[in-house]
Amino acid sequence: MKVGYAYSSEVEQTLDQQVKRLQDSGCERIYQETLSGIRADRPKLKKCLDSLRAGDTFIVCRLDRIGTQVEKVLMLLNEFVTMGVTFISLDDNFNTNGLTGQVLSHIAQSLLSLKKDVFMARIHEGRKEAEKRGVKFGRKEGSINKRNKNKPQQCRQLYDNGLPVSRIMTLLNIRSYSTVYRYLRQTGTYPKDDDRQDSSPKLSKKELLKLKKEVYDNSHQLDLF
Repeated sequence: MKVGYAYSSEVEQTLDQQVKRLQDSGCERIYQETLSGIRADRPKLKKCLDSLRAGDTFIVCRLDRIGTQVEKVLMLLNEFVTMGVTFISLDDNFNTNGLTGQVLSHIAQSLLSLKKDVFMARIHEGRKEAEKRGVKFGRKEGSINKRNKNKPQQCRQLYDNGLPVSRIMTLLNIRSYSTVYRYLRQTGTYPKDDDRQDSSPKLSKKELLKLKKEVYDNSHQLDLF
């Protein structure tokens, strides 16, 4: 199937001329889109590309109808070749069918790879220059997450108050049993093996608030909440 795509910005002329040329080229389905030139998203183009299948031919009047960024255009051309879709730009006398398409695919892949390599090289050079100026990267040695610094002692207090591990996980927003066990071991407490098998039902919001109040009343020395 031959599929056409006509596009214009709001300041350009209507799509009538593009549509006629696409019809004359044998397009059985034509997607039309008129958007502001500053918008990056093109919903009709996306819908058009999603409809393409191997063996289809995708036709536009000019190459810039599918994008003005070189990298994005190259990615699309490479994708067409990979999908087995022939791409034709009428004004540019551009056709990806056959050997031309294979060569184009290799060129597009090479250019995209080159762009990525240049980008990474610049990052590496910038990092080296920053290190020469004394800038240090990564987390500071010995630093911890301030939001979690009290959790081991909080786990110990709650566990000593008789709360099962599942309740401690709910109160302190901890997602795994192993994390609670690790916090308890850090404070010198070794939970029983059957604690992991606790199957207490999930607390409702009202029950959770009540439990928080009870624990808070019994442990003023800790900033639990």
